[in-house]
Amino acid sequence: MAEKIHLEIPGADNQQIHAHLFLPEMEIDVPVFIFCHGFKGFRDWGFFPRIADCFCPENVAVLTFNHTFNGVDEAHPTDFNRLDLFAQNTVTRELSEIHSVINWVHSQAETFGFDPDKIILGGHSRGGANAIVAASTSKFISKVFAWAPVAHYASMFASADLKKWEKEGVLMIPNVRTAQQMPLNYAYWQDLIVNAEKYNVMEAAGSLQIPLLLIHGQNDKSVPVVHSEKLYDECWHAFLVKMENADHTFNTPHPAPAALCDQTVELLNNTLEFILD
Repeated sequence: MAEKIHLEIPGADNQQIHAHLFLPEMEIDVPVFIFCHGFKGFRDWGFFPRIADCFCPENVAVLTFNHTFNGVDEAHPTDFNRLDLFAQNTVTRELSEIHSVINWVHSQAETFGFDPDKIILGGHSRGGANAIVAASTSKFISKVFAWAPVAHYASMFASADLKKWEKEGVLMIPNVRTAQQMPLNYAYWQDLIVNAEKYNVMEAAGSLQIPLLLIHGQNDKSVPVVHSEKLYDECWHAFLVKMENADHTFNTPHPAPAALCDQTVELLNNTLEFILD
């Protein structure tokens, strides 16, 4: 069994980033897998807590964390009970937090037995896009992966009435799973416009000097597979796996069943092979 440690990593604006670190039995020079959840996601969603069950037996440490403004708190880590925080989130805040996590992992290599030259960063959906952008500006990342990533942050709001969003100051985003209407302030869109060049996911992928793994379900209706195809075309040393009969969450719902489905197992196995190669 992997050892599980709850961490609080200092983030921006005096916020604490709550993370779970899973350590394998091997105690020295282990790779570290840092995972970033996506939009309307959280650290303990679906199969994310089970990543360690697959990776730690192969002597890979796993760190998963919640963005501080993702809408959940430690008292209710699987419920969106802090929509006031969700409304205030921005890509700038998330990228800052990812860099805080990366820097913390690198600084704690000796303490936890990490190999500082084998820090792997990745994520799901918007978290995958965040990982690509963050990896392009970090000197500590050795490999990056993205599961069903968006190729453009703005594509998440393709159907939104931008003028109405600006006028009213808030966009209500439906969460089909929870039946909640999740508010997002117009400051989110302003942040993307101001930083359009800096947060260009395609250009970030093209600038990577490290291996990139893209895995995307061919039945993904939320983020069509063309997003990963575009990113693959931008990065000459990327690997792209298009998974048949897989949707945006690789056919695993929340909460995850006791036995993970074939598509999720394939996703984890492909990612583990990428890490160990």
